[in-house]
Amino acid sequence: MKIDTYTQFGGKHPETATIANVLANQGFVSPHSGRPFSEAMILGIAGGLGCGYILWEFEKYDAAILVMGFQNRWNYTVDFMQNLCDRLGVSAEFQETGGQKTAQKQLEAALEAGIAPIAWIDQESLPYFYLRPMYNGCFSHFVTALGLEEGQVWVDDRARKPVLVEADDFAKARARIGSYKNRLLLLESNGGEVDVAAAVTAGIEDCIEHLGRDSQTFAIPVYQKWAKMMTDTKNKKGWPVVFKDGKGLYSTLRSIHEGIKLFGTDGGGLRTMYSNFLSEAAPILNNNALNDAAERYKALGQLWAAFADAVLPERIQPLGETRKLLAQKYAVYNEKGGEGLDEVGELSGQLTDLEIELNSNMPLSAAETNVLFAEIQEHLYGLYTAEKAALDTLKAAIE
Repeated sequence: MKIDTYTQFGGKHPETATIANVLANQGFVSPHSGRPFSEAMILGIAGGLGCGYILWEFEKYDAAILVMGFQNRWNYTVDFMQNLCDRLGVSAEFQETGGQKTAQKQLEAALEAGIAPIAWIDQESLPYFYLRPMYNGCFSHFVTALGLEEGQVWVDDRARKPVLVEADDFAKARARIGSYKNRLLLLESNGGEVDVAAAVTAGIEDCIEHLGRDSQTFAIPVYQKWAKMMTDTKNKKGWPVVFKDGKGLYSTLRSIHEGIKLFGTDGGGLRTMYSNFLSEAAPILNNNALNDAAERYKALGQLWAAFADAVLPERIQPLGETRKLLAQKYAVYNEKGGEGLDEVGELSGQLTDLEIELNSNMPLSAAETNVLFAEIQEHLYGLYTAEKAALDTLKAAIE
């Protein structure tokens, strides 16, 4: 069984791309345009932006990964999605079960009913991510299932074309992170009139409240804290302490670049996408001041993209090579989806070889490392200041 009417694929940010595509394929359109809601509009109505910084260390493998959250409630995705659906008047049914047999029946029942379900999965468990086994169970993700044929699942996952996954692999990926309980999200538009202006206003107010908190983990102050960690020699999470021998630094720098510019963002930590939302929102609310805020967030997205490049400077040959390979990998996958997996696999293999070699043997002297950390710190302080200024502009726009 396959939903043949499902024709809109791809996107940037998994949480919003999946919802935008499912609603578009159900014929759900915005009354202000008569067209499907853009991914930017979905992001903004759901609450927009967030902040986050968590450094994970894998000492056994001489590796570390920096996880960043850029969306509102990035660590509480059910709340993020439910808020969106409530504001749009869309029915959201979250199905959960501890058993894989029941999980499979729920998947089949949704597809038989013509509903493409959004599934919570573990990245490493799906072969097309080409992640090392050490990352099994570490990184959650969101994809849409649109068909089940001959023991394989058709998946919509950010690319312009679908990916075909073995049903057993898909089941394992759904079950791997136990707290998700094989979760599916089934969306259904009720056909009622949507008050887009009210939805947009609620989303902007949510974003302002969320970013304006004092939290050093989930709000703008996190970037000031991160900046301080770059040169802190006393804090056990200070970078000079964590990376005193260079082990794991390569994978951390790569994860920053990838997380800001390539995986799950629009190239600027979702700030560029949010700028597009504000530009769409301005005429809906008849509020030209939102265009000023849009320009602020557009510039902020450019600052984030510049930071992403700065952590993999071309002057350090293997880091510059990593940037090149990552760009090629994502370009192939985004354009070809499942049809490009041989190329993606080859590029992923080269990146894995670099990770294994450089995580334990980073070609930087202590002095060069200190220079790099100082450069990163300067970018972070600049981002902290720019984030506050953009938020102030947004606040002023709706006062």
